[in-house]
Amino acid sequence: MPWFRLILCCCLYTPLALLAQDSHLAEAAAPIPALENYFKESLNTRDGLPHNTINAIAQTPDGYLWFGTWEGVARYNGREFQVYDRSPLTGLPDVGVRTFHLDRHQALWVAGSRGGLVKIKDGIWQAHPPLGVLINRVLLDSQDRLWLATEGKGLYRQNPDGSRIVLQQTDGLPSDQVHSLLEDQAGRIWIGTSDGLVFLDQQLQLQQPTAVELHRTPVFALTERENELLVGTERGLFSIATPTSAVETLLANVPVSALLQESRDLLWIGTVDRGLLRQYHGVTEQLDIRRGLPNNRILALLQDNEKSLWVGTNGGVFRLRDAPFTTYTTEQGLAGNFVRAVLSHSDGCIYVGSGRGLDQFCNGQFKRLDMSAASVGQSVLSLAEGPDGSLWAGTYADGLIQLKQGQVVQHYHAGNLLPANEVRAILPLADGKIWVGTALGAAYIDNGTVQYFSREQGLPSPFIMALYQSADQRIFIGSGAGVAVLKPDGSLQRLNLQPFDDADYAFGFAEDAEAGLLWMTTDRGLLAYDLASEQIRMIGRAQGMPFDKLFQLVLDQQGHFWISSNRGVLRLERQVALDLIAGRRGWVDIELYGESDGMSSAQANGGSMKAATLHHDGSVWVATSMGVSNVKPKRLERFSRINPPVVVEKFVADDHELTLGDEYVLAAGTNRIEIHYAGLGYVMSQRIQYRTLLEGFDLQWVNRGSSILAEYTNLPPGDYRFRVAAAYPGGDWSKNEAVLTFTVLPHLWQRGWFQLLLLAILAGSLILGIRWRLGSLQRSELRLRKLVAEQTAELQLLARQDALTGLANRRAFDEALQHEYQRAQRYHTTLCLALLDVDHFKRVNDQLSHAVGDEVLKRVAAVLKQQSRSIDLLARWGGEEFAILLPDTSLEDATEVCERLRHKVERLDLNDIAPDLRITISIGLTTNYKLDLSQLLLHADQALYQAKRDGRNLLVIAGQPNKNG
Repeated sequence: MPWFRLILCCCLYTPLALLAQDSHLAEAAAPIPALENYFKESLNTRDGLPHNTINAIAQTPDGYLWFGTWEGVARYNGREFQVYDRSPLTGLPDVGVRTFHLDRHQALWVAGSRGGLVKIKDGIWQAHPPLGVLINRVLLDSQDRLWLATEGKGLYRQNPDGSRIVLQQTDGLPSDQVHSLLEDQAGRIWIGTSDGLVFLDQQLQLQQPTAVELHRTPVFALTERENELLVGTERGLFSIATPTSAVETLLANVPVSALLQESRDLLWIGTVDRGLLRQYHGVTEQLDIRRGLPNNRILALLQDNEKSLWVGTNGGVFRLRDAPFTTYTTEQGLAGNFVRAVLSHSDGCIYVGSGRGLDQFCNGQFKRLDMSAASVGQSVLSLAEGPDGSLWAGTYADGLIQLKQGQVVQHYHAGNLLPANEVRAILPLADGKIWVGTALGAAYIDNGTVQYFSREQGLPSPFIMALYQSADQRIFIGSGAGVAVLKPDGSLQRLNLQPFDDADYAFGFAEDAEAGLLWMTTDRGLLAYDLASEQIRMIGRAQGMPFDKLFQLVLDQQGHFWISSNRGVLRLERQVALDLIAGRRGWVDIELYGESDGMSSAQANGGSMKAATLHHDGSVWVATSMGVSNVKPKRLERFSRINPPVVVEKFVADDHELTLGDEYVLAAGTNRIEIHYAGLGYVMSQRIQYRTLLEGFDLQWVNRGSSILAEYTNLPPGDYRFRVAAAYPGGDWSKNEAVLTFTVLPHLWQRGWFQLLLLAILAGSLILGIRWRLGSLQRSELRLRKLVAEQTAELQLLARQDALTGLANRRAFDEALQHEYQRAQRYHTTLCLALLDVDHFKRVNDQLSHAVGDEVLKRVAAVLKQQSRSIDLLARWGGEEFAILLPDTSLEDATEVCERLRHKVERLDLNDIAPDLRITISIGLTTNYKLDLSQLLLHADQALYQAKRDGRNLLVIAGQPNKNG
């Protein structure tokens, strides 16, 4: 706002400007990142916070971050929140938390609604008597006196013996609403109230500073900066050196709500309604909701052990931090966010091509290059540098443009030499000639003449995405259907990529001269082409690549591959890749970087040149769908040097979570143990690596990767000591390991005295047993024979029984049918056969699921088994069909049996499976009269078909009219 800037400029002794207009001043003042260049992220209720208003933030010595909200305390480990509210554990009288205070004894005080006051130390919550009024601030001074600032009842002092004394307006306090507290180096207690600033001297006498600017105004925040006191008020930010000195105005007419002094020259300022400010060497920058802040009201500030800034707002937690990647978007001056090409130029600048034009990035500033003389849309797809230092830009719809000193000097398009205006690949040669890859083929331009290459000339596809000239002058052409190689003798060779997981698209090339390889990024992973032998080897999904499609490979100065993709940027150690293609290892370890690492979008773009590039300063630049991202591999070493602390968070024995303590004694027979742990690092939380050692079980450390759980089953009795260490990728393991000790008790038979007793009994039994040895052997032989017979019978039963219904299966039924048919023929008896089918069973499976269908079949089988006779053989014929063999049964009796079965199934209650579900069956019945075995089955099946055709839920007897039809 113009009036706000005018007031600021008038009131400050040094030049002051907001980020929106004068961020370049801040960049010039000192070598620290501008606010806009920090990686920003927000956490809110969607991420697990109980409330979006963050009143207080603290970090305890164990590394945990704590957030105070109106719905309780949230403890954060970098991955998830653990919420603590009103409960016997916390002792809080209300869930509302207003303030934290980490005292000099490393205890965390929690206070808030209804005067709740709790001290947390070593995981123990100790509740103190509540005050009955909201507590705004807590301070434990150097004399171990506890000061409690309240909302309407003044200032309480709790002495070490627990006694309390209250100081109120009647005692000289300007107001009973106390907002802020601070003990300075001289031992004075400063008190910020809703009506001005006062202090208690060493004799606890209440006094007021002489500066009238600090009278009669709400004082929300206090902090010290060397020998001066900083005072954040409703009217602005002020400083005084002594209680009697004159005030210095640091920020006027800005309501200040929170202060954090990061260093002598760097101050973070939270405001009531203006967002977050940073003062550095007299220059002020602003970050508000227009630049990513979730809410302009700032309630708390904290810098954690890894130098990240955590900001409590009315819209959740906001975080500013350094990250492996820095991303530039339109907010920093980029023409467009959808970046297709990025080029490191010999002039020391980075050139960025996007859907909105071409940018030059030099000395931290973006400059738009005007191509309007040759390009209407100015949508840039590809970039390359010519041998004379000129810049070539391939566009989406306007062909190829050459620029010198920012001016268009050459323009090739479909009307003059190019086969198409869509230019995705550019290869300027040292002799001034140039290769151009378009959507309709490649063009080789030589001083105004052109030679075209497409399918007719042997290219696998006219859609050209990559061009490369190797050191031996071969031209590699990457297309949408593979790779072609133009040799110096003019012959064109097509590389067969089909054996490599049917690779098709070739997005980019990178030569590894030392290894004699050309690396090709494809839609099926990474291919290594041996320039000498022309052999190809693959690193794909089967070798550890997390996905198929890779766009551009860059080899950094530290010996790592950086590979762009649709799902992030991969880092792979070059030597590991070489070992894999040489057969010295079978798997690659990949690090995948994305949005949590500073990229605005993990989606990198590809299909044009160059999608990634290595700059002269060692940084790697990547084109993404949300700006251009860069990473300085050397900076990763700084992250790796951080040793994140590690804690054990949960100990579970046989699905029962145990309260964390010093030692555990587990019952005999404890089967499964789970130990959950977390590395409390917040720069790259998801990348923290772990290793564990269970002393008494493991012989060496076990690398757990990023897993935060160790499981053990069937541990033998004994004493165990569990150790876990954490590290960032490439860093050293944390020196302060988390340790947990526990004992698994033995069963009675596992105890030493019992084993000695058992040994003595066994020795005596052995002496007696010699006499009975032969008898025992004989009895053992009998038992074995019996066991074998039982198991054989059981296996035979399983081989003849349907697993779902428990009825005889098709095999058993076929054998019984053959036997009964032969017996009926021999003794001239009647044999009836019925085939049953569950009506509309496919609807049950399709509409209610196969699990419901299986349950229906089991219920139907149970009814059939219950209602059939003892002489009948019931079997599952297949699918939803059943068969009943009725020996020595007349057709009339068989009809009665089948009708009984049909009626019982029709009345079957299946509401417990699915509401209103009703099942019926159709039955086809026949007899062996004048029929051979095959005809018997055929007639029964035809009768069943007739029952289905006549409306289902019927019994049809073969050779007789349907009485129900």
